[in-house]
Amino acid sequence: MRNHRTDNSTLMLTIVNHVPELRRMSLWLDAASRQLGLPAGWLFKFDLCAGEAVTNIISYAYPDDSLHEIFLRMSFNGSSASLEIEDDGIPFNPIDAPEHVQPASLEEAKLGGLGIKLMRRNMDQYNYVRRNGRNVLKMTVIIPQSAQDND
Repeated sequence: MRNHRTDNSTLMLTIVNHVPELRRMSLWLDAASRQLGLPAGWLFKFDLCAGEAVTNIISYAYPDDSLHEIFLRMSFNGSSASLEIEDDGIPFNPIDAPEHVQPASLEEAKLGGLGIKLMRRNMDQYNYVRRNGRNVLKMTVIIPQSAQDND
């Protein structure tokens, strides 16, 4: 795990595509949000959404068993906080994924499919680009002034 600051308001972490890295990512998100001065209480949204996105990357993005690096960049400018996740997996735009349809019965219910819905509910903005053979997902929350004053 590598952690370094790219400028005054952005921190970066590099992990690999193994499930135990999710714990490291979660610990890093906690430390990064404190270091960046993100108001208390906003970490949960990032931890939840990053966990969903990176779990999907680890589970579905790589057709081989090789090690792949996943880059995370977190930034906070005082009024919004963003988390960018970059991977070299197969192209996948979660923004274009269809909305989750509530099953009519328990028998019709399938496992999975709620992660993207959770990301959509917890983030104010999200953007996806495929750049140089890499998926780049950026998720942003707007931090109200009242939340900044309470910290």
